[in-house]
Amino acid sequence: MYRSYTDWVRVVVVIDNNVYREDLYTAWGLSIYVETPNARILFDTDTDGSRLVHNAEKLGIDLSTLNAIVISHDHYDHSGGLSVVANFCRGKCVYVPAHSYLHDYVRNLGLTPAPVHSTVLIADGIYVVGELPSGALGLYEIALAIKMRSGKLVILCGCSHPGVERIVEKALRDVGGVPVAVIGGFHSPMPYSLDKLIELGVERIYPLHCSGLGAVRYLSRKYPEGLGIGGSGFVLYVE
Repeated sequence: MYRSYTDWVRVVVVIDNNVYREDLYTAWGLSIYVETPNARILFDTDTDGSRLVHNAEKLGIDLSTLNAIVISHDHYDHSGGLSVVANFCRGKCVYVPAHSYLHDYVRNLGLTPAPVHSTVLIADGIYVVGELPSGALGLYEIALAIKMRSGKLVILCGCSHPGVERIVEKALRDVGGVPVAVIGGFHSPMPYSLDKLIELGVERIYPLHCSGLGAVRYLSRKYPEGLGIGGSGFVLYVE
């Protein structure tokens, strides 16, 4: 039985459309590696699997040791690299939204789809946050939350189509903890979404991928002490 917490987590942005380390590739999309004492998870697989693999090798990440993969939603810039990643981890579990078109795609790659409706604990302290709908797009999205023994909570978002604030609120309801970091794509959020993250007590906000310069500029004015800058090669360690 899994514990509801882990002792530490290392979060590595394998590939993003923003650059953090000049020796790594960028591509339109997102893929983030999560490592704890007992698990290795890949969250999203970007668009370009070959660039993802190149960056993973440069970052010392062995994709053959993955315990599972999480795909936040149906869009190709989050699932496109899975066809290449699958070569390293045949048969492994891929968590996808229950309302998703990815099930057959995952199965045809020799992987095992695991549809997620409600929030589920998949390893010590690692939760897949249950799917939320995005009304305008008819799209469902899942996220990842990692809870430390200390009570600190790290939340990963793919594109946040349902609203990054709604994802964080759900993670806090379902998992609990102190939100020390939210990292990922925020999909050009409105100011009220970012204000809500501040109100919820998020200590550090890392707008990646589709978040847009507007989000960075707004946070730099409204919450400069909480703005984090990431991109391909960025590493976050929390314990």
